[in-house]
Amino acid sequence: MLALIGDFKFDINTTNFEKLKRSISFGFVKHTRVGNFDSYQAIGEYEEKIDIEGTLIAKSQKQLRDFELLGRKKEPVTLVLPDGTAKTIIIMDLEEDKSSFLRSGEFLKQVYKTSLQVVEDNNQ
Repeated sequence: MLALIGDFKFDINTTNFEKLKRSISFGFVKHTRVGNFDSYQAIGEYEEKIDIEGTLIAKSQKQLRDFELLGRKKEPVTLVLPDGTAKTIIIMDLEEDKSSFLRSGEFLKQVYKTSLQVVEDNNQ
């Protein structure tokens, strides 16, 4: 298992992904001071975003359908990674790029990208 989002499993043999990008933004407000260095004030917690990208070759035409339906619910779900990390996330968006179509209208290649926003860190 590469990751589990709600009941949707990203797995090597089915919905594998090639890239997992994580970014954290620590909240600060900048106060400009004349004749001196600016000062910064910490605000709130931090913001964490996770991007997952992958390419599916000759997989089911409906491979990402359950993930899309999960995102359409607009509800927080749990993300679990192989190292045991668990976070509550919301699915912000899903992009799909389908290509290499057959005469029947089915596609052979599907590139996807999804952005996840962490709303709670369950490991703290």
